[in-house]
Amino acid sequence: MRTTKMDYRLQLVTLLLALGCCRGLPNNTRPYNILVFLPTETKSHFMGFQPLLETLVTRGHNVTLVSPFALGSGGTALPYYTHVKVEITENVAGPVNFLDRNSLMNRLPLYMFTLWLGPIITKTAVDKKSVRDFVLGDQSTFDVVVVENFFHECFVTLGHKYGVPVVQLLPFASNPRVSQWHGNPYGSAYMADFAANYVAPMTFAQRAQNAVATLFNTWVNRLLYMPWQRAIMDEHFKYAGHEGRPDLETMLRNVSLTLVNSHPMIGPAAPYVPSYVQVAGMHMKPAGPLPTDLKTILDSAEHGVIYFSLGSVVKSSKMPRETVSLLLSELAKLKQTVLWKWEDDQLPNLPKNVIVKKWFPQNDILGHPNCRLFITHGGILSLIEAIYHGMPMLSIPVFGDQAHNSIEAESRGFALYVSYFELTAETFGSKLQQLLGDPGFGEAAAKASSIMRDNPTSVMDKAIFWIEFVVRHGGAPHLRTVANQLYWFQYYMLDVIAAAMALLAVVSYLNFKCLAYLLKKIFGGSKRPASKVPSIKKKRQ
Repeated sequence: MRTTKMDYRLQLVTLLLALGCCRGLPNNTRPYNILVFLPTETKSHFMGFQPLLETLVTRGHNVTLVSPFALGSGGTALPYYTHVKVEITENVAGPVNFLDRNSLMNRLPLYMFTLWLGPIITKTAVDKKSVRDFVLGDQSTFDVVVVENFFHECFVTLGHKYGVPVVQLLPFASNPRVSQWHGNPYGSAYMADFAANYVAPMTFAQRAQNAVATLFNTWVNRLLYMPWQRAIMDEHFKYAGHEGRPDLETMLRNVSLTLVNSHPMIGPAAPYVPSYVQVAGMHMKPAGPLPTDLKTILDSAEHGVIYFSLGSVVKSSKMPRETVSLLLSELAKLKQTVLWKWEDDQLPNLPKNVIVKKWFPQNDILGHPNCRLFITHGGILSLIEAIYHGMPMLSIPVFGDQAHNSIEAESRGFALYVSYFELTAETFGSKLQQLLGDPGFGEAAAKASSIMRDNPTSVMDKAIFWIEFVVRHGGAPHLRTVANQLYWFQYYMLDVIAAAMALLAVVSYLNFKCLAYLLKKIFGGSKRPASKVPSIKKKRQ
């Protein structure tokens, strides 16, 4: 009888251990309830974060995702995962035509344009029934809230609603707009704005432009942009107890962790406060098997393959016909086979060496040994994928951070770029030939790939660790620098400099007065009036 009871106990312990192992969690980590709030219709951003979220799920955490896009692929359901489906309007940026040279997007600097566009993107994301119903009606309990800060400062209020720490995902390099709330350095003298058409080291004129960009992203941002974010928060986040929440700036300063989609091979080496962690490459993985038709094309291409894609926002099929003809005329001169992501049903006058499809498995093509070159728009995710696979690039930037990413890549020797609005047959063709003919670009790309892959731990493990760390310790205030408690003039030591200058002025003035007094005593007392000398002589006579 005793043996039977022991068998049951042993089986129960074995079952519990098996369940714990199946959930994939370390022995000291319980399953966490994680809210991931990504209601914006920026699919490229979601694709960059998707592997992180799926890894949280497969490691046993209970993830609630508020997003237009779902986790998993091919309809495969994931355990411990709840999807709050957000409606898709496909009107995120309003009537912006990215390929129009005269649109405000392409005429104004991004830091000026986003003063208006940023709040519009945020308002569009939260002004939907599914999002309103969730924000106002959800009564769940969470351990941490994860939000994307793509001009979404007001999302941090969800941390107040649930009384938990906030982790923010930054889809591009750190910048003054975000860094100002956490005391993260943003030296305008050596860190170019992430959307600037220049990189460091900068000329005097570029540093002046960079100073203006910093001014807009901080002071002007606080005067014009933040009130709009505050208004959106007050209108759309009226959950129970919202009346007692701190001001938006205070909640931003209390963000526990910022996961930055950047790396020193993508942007310049820069100092970061401990709460800022670089995690570029979370979405990367080794190349997988290709579909049979594509595998045949890449394996049999005698001179290699060129992959051409302008990403998910800029549509190649929306380019003017004269631009398309220009590109095709130069591509037709190449020996290589060209795979072009083309979103329309057909492309007239297609050269024999160009193959178009609405979708290609980009990662698997770039990782194929017979891929020679990547023609890209210079988006951050495409740049990361090219570096990961050691692929030289010809970048054709259109808007946003694409030009800056492209210039950074060119400065590192594994890419060339030509702006979409300066595209000519001569420049496009000559740079194609230069990239294909000079092995130095491939060598530089291989070197960059080697550096990016060389990490003490995987990027994914690092990101997961820090999210779990924040939950385990109920936030991470010890990672925040006290710089975010200072006024701007204190941060830049202007009050100390002013006091030192005032003291120096007083000391200089006192020294001057003392010196003048001494000189007067030394030289002024020995002089006699010249008019008295003759009168003395006259009396003696």
